[in-house]
Amino acid sequence: MRLGDFWRLVSFLLIGLVCGLLFGSLMLSLILALLLYVARLHHDLHLLSKWIGGRSSSELSGGSGIFEDLSYSLNQLFLSHQRRRKKLSGVLRQFEEATSAWPDAIVILNFSDEVEWANPAASKYLDVRWPEDKKQRITNLVRLPLLRTFIEENQKEEETLDIASPTKSNTYLSLLLGPFNDTHRVLLARDTTLIRQADQARSDFVANVSHELKTPLTVLKGYAEMLAEQHDKCPTEWLPAIEHMRVHANQMSELVDSLLELSRLDAGQPLAKIEKVNGEKIITGACTAGQVLAVNKKLKIELQIDQNTIILGSKQEVYSAFSNLIFNAIHYTPDGGTVVIRWSKKAKCISFEVEDNGIGIAPEHLNRVTERFYRIDGARSRLSDGAGNGLGLAIVKHIVRRHGASLRIVSKIGVGSCFSIDFPLEEVLQERE
Repeated sequence: MRLGDFWRLVSFLLIGLVCGLLFGSLMLSLILALLLYVARLHHDLHLLSKWIGGRSSSELSGGSGIFEDLSYSLNQLFLSHQRRRKKLSGVLRQFEEATSAWPDAIVILNFSDEVEWANPAASKYLDVRWPEDKKQRITNLVRLPLLRTFIEENQKEEETLDIASPTKSNTYLSLLLGPFNDTHRVLLARDTTLIRQADQARSDFVANVSHELKTPLTVLKGYAEMLAEQHDKCPTEWLPAIEHMRVHANQMSELVDSLLELSRLDAGQPLAKIEKVNGEKIITGACTAGQVLAVNKKLKIELQIDQNTIILGSKQEVYSAFSNLIFNAIHYTPDGGTVVIRWSKKAKCISFEVEDNGIGIAPEHLNRVTERFYRIDGARSRLSDGAGNGLGLAIVKHIVRRHGASLRIVSKIGVGSCFSIDFPLEEVLQERE
């Protein structure tokens, strides 16, 4: 109790004492004085409660004593709260202005996939309007089966999806879905139409140029091979140049064929023909094609094959993927090395593996080796030593994706590499059957 509160209580008691002596009822006067003091306290508490509850807009003033200190503290707390609220309002206003100007659609979803907030771009790309669509399920607003599956299957991981815009024709979106906090997720949508058009233009250009080059290269190859075979009709000093021309013409022809195949895969057309593919026959054929080079390098090729293991897909594309991996292993394994090829049925997949004890790949290159024309040493001159054209693994990546499979690469410098293609049993076999 503060000194002021003590003297106030003493004042009430003195008034009661004086009145009691004057009127001859001391006990009753003291009780009435205490009741008046309690009534004063109750009145001050009522004013405090009213102010705290927001039922009074006037500034709190509590007289003297403990209520004076309490009034001052509460007033300071209220002013501090007002300053923080004003600052927070300014930050929130800046955030809303920034998100309104942001070109990508932003939608915040709660644990039930209901819209908690959306920026103006969400209306443009996803037809999600804020605040009209508040608490509406996103799958009820954007009725696309792909989006429903995408949202329902990716609850905690950050995932992406490319779809056609539900609001604009000839417009494509890239969706990103990831956790926002423990109870919310954020859905982002970006217009990728120009990127797709640029990719399509690039793909068309590569395909058209490759088609135009194919015919003259075929003619050049034919004449070079004819001249190389007719030793008696060519001057001796011409033969090295003719052989050099023939080798490079063959390499250019292989490059054009790879570009044409990559353009076909880039087009994203579904598999033209789905058939039963016997992995053993595909692997045997690819090994036969690479046998000459393997014999010249004195390589040991080990086959570990589960017989009668079948997948469903394109026989031509599976052969292309398998042969590319086998040829790479043969090319990059030093003389006298070993290449192990496995084809086996596991618990959840059918796996194709090519393991070698070659030069290996450094960790910083592993994520990029499947990019087209990516060369670890950056030297195109390596084409002359029998190495690939930098498109083989890019082709493999596309084929693997088209068959619903996954590509795994494990490698260590100086130890070797292992390339694996896993065909999921559920997706590749059961669904297509």
